[in-house]
Amino acid sequence: MSLAVFRYVMFLFTALFFLTATTTQPVPEHPLLGDTNHQPATYEVVLEKETSNGVIVTEKKTETVWAAEDFWLKYRNWDIVDQNQDQIILRKPYEKH
Repeated sequence: MSLAVFRYVMFLFTALFFLTATTTQPVPEHPLLGDTNHQPATYEVVLEKETSNGVIVTEKKTETVWAAEDFWLKYRNWDIVDQNQDQIILRKPYEKH
């Protein structure tokens, strides 16, 4: 291979490399899949617990959620009544012991 052809091929590879490197956009990381700099989600959690006489006792609290899996594991025995971006309403039916 002649020196001119070699230089031409090297020029093409270099140009292709720089064009590819400058035009690709970084893939944003999902907050729950490895981005350690994300902010936690904060929800108002309304817990509705049914008593033995049918009365529903309501408790409101603020939960900071770093991982959805941990939140749902904590409330695995509760039923979802309603959920939106700011509030999650959960209900636990009366259980006889």
